[in-house]
Amino acid sequence: MTSHVQLTLGPQAVQLHDAQTGALIGRIEAGYQVMTEQHFSRNPLDPAALERAIEWTEDRIQMARITLPVDARLSTQEADIRLLAQIAGLEDAVSLLHRDAVEQVFSRLVLQAFGQAAQQQTLPDSSRVFATVVLLREMLHHLRFEYIQIYATGILRAS
Repeated sequence: MTSHVQLTLGPQAVQLHDAQTGALIGRIEAGYQVMTEQHFSRNPLDPAALERAIEWTEDRIQMARITLPVDARLSTQEADIRLLAQIAGLEDAVSLLHRDAVEQVFSRLVLQAFGQAAQQQTLPDSSRVFATVVLLREMLHHLRFEYIQIYATGILRAS
C-alpha cells in the first residue's frame, strides 16, 4: 500500500504528516520566513545568497533525519507550491509537479540571480518564492520524491 505524505510549509519549519492518520513524520527547520530573513533579505537576489540558502536547506534536511517508506508519495495543498506549478506551466486543480519541472524553475532562479534571465523567464521578485523554490527542490532531491501532487484547497486526496 502506498504511503501518502502531506507537506505543509510554515514560516519557521516544513512539516511532513501521514496524510491518512495526520501523524507527524518529520519536521525540517527551514521555513520560508527563516530562510528569507537569513538569505533573501537583500534585493536583488544574488548568487552567493542563493548558494548559502541551498547549503543551509540541505543541512536542515539532513538534521531532520526523516525516514520515509520506499513507496511514499508527496502531496500538498500549499498555495506557494501551486504558484510554482503555475510558473512551471501547470494549470490544473490537481497537478503533478515533477522534479524535472522544479529543476527547470530552479534554473530560471539561478539565471535571475546572475542577472541573465530573459524577461519572460523571470520569477516573481519575491523572497518567499525564492525560498519555496529552494525548499521544494532540495526536499524532492534529498528525500527522493519524483514529484509532488498538488491539490486545490477542498479537493480530497485519493487514498
